[in-house]
Amino acid sequence: MKTMHENVKGSINISHRAIAKIASSVIQTIREVTALVDGRNKRTDKKKFYKAVGIRIEESGLLIDLHTVVLLGTPLHLLMKILQMNVKQEVERLTGLVVTKVNIDIVEVTSVI
Repeated sequence: MKTMHENVKGSINISHRAIAKIASSVIQTIREVTALVDGRNKRTDKKKFYKAVGIRIEESGLLIDLHTVVLLGTPLHLLMKILQMNVKQEVERLTGLVVTKVNIDIVEVTSVI
């Protein structure tokens, strides 16, 4: 499924994978996020984080779902707010799409990097 922008000169299609890679690039910069979880798969290779980024399109805009594994000792509420804000800003900046929600589930807290 692709997201489309239409204008008088034609259309622009942005794949879910492209949006997931943008979100993933933001997540990779945050050292405290050690993995993303996609169903049964725990993605610890930061280059493959995009495979665990959920993208949904609704009437109001784009929804991004992340299931994270974070380091123990991290102030979770602050880290997740920063992650939400950074993912939203970068996806909107690079795609021109409106991101209405960035949902983050913390599925595990670990003491090992």
